[in-house]
Amino acid sequence: MPEKGQPVNPHGPANALADAFRRDGGRIEKRRALGFELDGTQLTGIRTDADVLAADAAVVAAGIWSKPLAAMLGDSIPLESERGYHVMIRDPEVSPRIPIGDAEGKFVATPMELGLRIAGTVELAGLRAPPNWRRSQALLTHARRMFPALKESYPEERLTTWMGHRPSLPDSLPVIGRSRRTPDVIYAFGHGHVGMAASPMTGKLAAELVSGAPPSVDVMPFLPQRFG
Repeated sequence: MPEKGQPVNPHGPANALADAFRRDGGRIEKRRALGFELDGTQLTGIRTDADVLAADAAVVAAGIWSKPLAAMLGDSIPLESERGYHVMIRDPEVSPRIPIGDAEGKFVATPMELGLRIAGTVELAGLRAPPNWRRSQALLTHARRMFPALKESYPEERLTTWMGHRPSLPDSLPVIGRSRRTPDVIYAFGHGHVGMAASPMTGKLAAELVSGAPPSVDVMPFLPQRFG
């Protein structure tokens, strides 16, 4: 794919954005958001597991966990998790120079800073079901077919498995727009498989909606009200 790029460690861009946010005067509060404080239709604060944070505007960008927060504001969003798995091999015997997709095995082998990542699959099992680590083992089996030089087994310190939630919607479009109960809360979630690629424009749109500036693109297709 022309002009395609990738982060070799997703923590890098995330930490860089957090550092830039702090340099520009932002403050990061590590708390669990539990709900909203409203005075009529005006937002006054965010309820957390510690206390109430005063706020006159908020953006809900909590991935799959955005669904219950939106429900508190009267919006029933059919957001579901497409659970994905990966296995990471540290110091692999062989690794591609660029990401390689296997159409038959439905996975991608990606060289990363911490090793070779084999990732893929979609599992519709919700938030509460425990991870099914057999899916990671299946990915490893497929990887050995692609790269026969990989070993049959690895010690724990060289092999890590992971499961994550892709926040997805039936029409494959994100939710970007104001909540039903208050215009002070903006939604920005539901990007499925393309969250990293879509996040810059989504962040720009969210900032425009919060500040009252005209959106850079028409947000009508993304409004939460499309689900009734």
